[in-house]
Amino acid sequence: MKNLNSVATAAALAMMSQGVLAAGVLEEVIVTATKKAESLQDIAVTVNAFDADTILEAGINDAQDLAVLTPSLNINTNISPFNARMTIRGIGTAQTDPALEPSVGLFIDGVFMGRSGLGMSDLSDIERIEVLQGPQGTLYGKNTNAGAISVITQSPNFDQLEGHLEITAGNYAMQRYTASISGPVSDSLAYRLSGNVHKHDGYLENGGGADLNDADDWNLRGKLEWQPGDAWNVMLSAGRVKRDTTCCGADAVQTEVVNTALEAQGLARDKNDPYDYEIAVDVDSAFEMESDLASLVVDYEGDWGSVKSITAWNQYDYASSTDADRSQLDALSIVDDTYTGESLSQELRFSAEVGDSLDYMVGLFYYEQTTERGDGSAFVFIGDDLVPVASQLDLPLPAPIGFLAAAGDSLSGENKLETESLAVFGQATWHLGERWHVTGGLRWTDEEKRADLLSVTDSTAPAAIILGRSLLDSIATPIDASFERSKDNIDWLLRASADLGDDTMVFASAATGTKSGGFNTVSGSEEDREFDDEETLTYELGIKSTLLDATLRINATAFYTEIKEYQNQQQLESGAGTFVSNAAEVQTSGVDLQVEAAPLPNLMLRAGLLYMHDYEITDGPNDGLKLPFTADFSGNLGATLMLPFADGGIYLRGDYIFMDDHSTNVASADNLQAKDFDDRQLLNLKLGWRNDNWNISVWGKNLTEDKYASQTVVTLPFTGMDAYFLAPPRTYGATVRYEF
Repeated sequence: MKNLNSVATAAALAMMSQGVLAAGVLEEVIVTATKKAESLQDIAVTVNAFDADTILEAGINDAQDLAVLTPSLNINTNISPFNARMTIRGIGTAQTDPALEPSVGLFIDGVFMGRSGLGMSDLSDIERIEVLQGPQGTLYGKNTNAGAISVITQSPNFDQLEGHLEITAGNYAMQRYTASISGPVSDSLAYRLSGNVHKHDGYLENGGGADLNDADDWNLRGKLEWQPGDAWNVMLSAGRVKRDTTCCGADAVQTEVVNTALEAQGLARDKNDPYDYEIAVDVDSAFEMESDLASLVVDYEGDWGSVKSITAWNQYDYASSTDADRSQLDALSIVDDTYTGESLSQELRFSAEVGDSLDYMVGLFYYEQTTERGDGSAFVFIGDDLVPVASQLDLPLPAPIGFLAAAGDSLSGENKLETESLAVFGQATWHLGERWHVTGGLRWTDEEKRADLLSVTDSTAPAAIILGRSLLDSIATPIDASFERSKDNIDWLLRASADLGDDTMVFASAATGTKSGGFNTVSGSEEDREFDDEETLTYELGIKSTLLDATLRINATAFYTEIKEYQNQQQLESGAGTFVSNAAEVQTSGVDLQVEAAPLPNLMLRAGLLYMHDYEITDGPNDGLKLPFTADFSGNLGATLMLPFADGGIYLRGDYIFMDDHSTNVASADNLQAKDFDDRQLLNLKLGWRNDNWNISVWGKNLTEDKYASQTVVTLPFTGMDAYFLAPPRTYGATVRYEF
């Protein structure tokens, strides 16, 4: 806790230097978590909200930054940003298998993003970000059972021309340019155009080629808003994202057998320091993605209520490559693993009030999605060095490695997944007098899925010739089959809240959520391919209070969650690929605490703490195993000090983030090792000066140089390699922003 004490001491000295100045006041936070603009303190929902000023001040540039400032949210990736794992309160799975639905729904301007990876690019021109905890289904078009991230981008300006230009430079040759411009075209028409370019060199120094984990990304978004009358509002939005990175490399520890083989080929031995950000691989990690999103939002406000229609289309394609053996040996590689996807959604909501005692919303949601992986071309390859190296290791194989594999063996496939979903949902709140409020919600979902799966192993090994089986079958089971499933379910919400005076509210709720099932595209027999829906039941007891003349805000929620038919995602023993089953149940409980304070007019404090009392699998073969990427305690402490200077103000922002020991591997209990546990303590600082037009700052992230693995994986048995996917090292830079 040394770094935390340093931050607290700095804050105390700042307060002492100001004497007994009068306290400041916390600004009201307006959110749309309940599908209408309300004060954060007035809604009986657990929400972490970040407005535009906080996003700029804290340097929230992407989803990873958002996660480290939200204790209940955890985000990590391994071989591809598109396989991002988003968890809230420990619940969530990575979409390493494209058949998996996200547990944490991502919504951009109300549009559901079917793949979590679509939200892993830079955030720019954002008005607000809301992180909702617990099942969300009676207000949101797409059902999610762990929570939701709602990103609201800036709207066009009807009053005047406005915009900004921001330039950032930092270490690792980092360059980031963001810009926006907005203004009226006429009294009823306005536009907004924003974009971002982000580049930096790789922070994994590669002795075998180009450094890895660099970035070369850009995005562009346009909005056109039309207000044909007082009752109508029409918003047309379109955006494009393009990414070209060498993500996601990993540091590694190699066996003596591998190091001896490297020496024999005149190559350097691996230092076997998994935290030195130095690697040597002969296959560059790569991730190339293009994504397009278009939406049309129509609002109508009548005396009898309001109607909102959200129509959206999204298309993406990407390809990833990685050196699976993490060395300069030609052992195992993945090259041009390709994916494409397309989705279309239509959401229609009607909201109204009945006097002062009842307000309600009903909605209809239609969603169709197609996801494809592979085009029949080979993308997994066995190289010349795998058999010579593996033959010197004690492998748990039924036959010698030379019988099971041969150089040149490859794996190819072509999978197509189709989803069609229809839902009716609604929620109503009864106001029983001035103090009591009771809310009920209901959702019915009907969903159909189809999977056409083809996986082919091409092998010249004796086992393939004699038995029709080879080593690569342990990475992806050969299959040529089609599957279909149809399922409907009902979810509900019941909540009661009471206003204890004007500044304190308590609430209790119970809600269910459903995460759709699907089909394993990678592994398993035909009989084992299907996995069922995951069902969640969550209870919450919370309090929201604003105290000391609006200088202190304390929000706390105690929660208890049971999950049946848990979609248990575990890595295969081969070290490549995962398998999803329902052979588990999960139980979680804990307390989420959020505190904001303004002890002085020029000092703002913000703290968050997540205490997880319980987070383990309670049934199945891994009974008693704690959920990965979840700790007993996670938290953050932020402080912003403002001092007047010239015609503006100097500000100092500090954020301390910590997470106790936690598992970084989705392996079974039998495969977890000491390497699969880590913690983190980060310190971010930002010093700047700003006025109405200019904002000039210097900043640093992870200034403590904490080296930790955001994810580890099962040991690759064919070479004995252990991979460590490291979080970014210390970064620093300067930013100049001009607003007009």
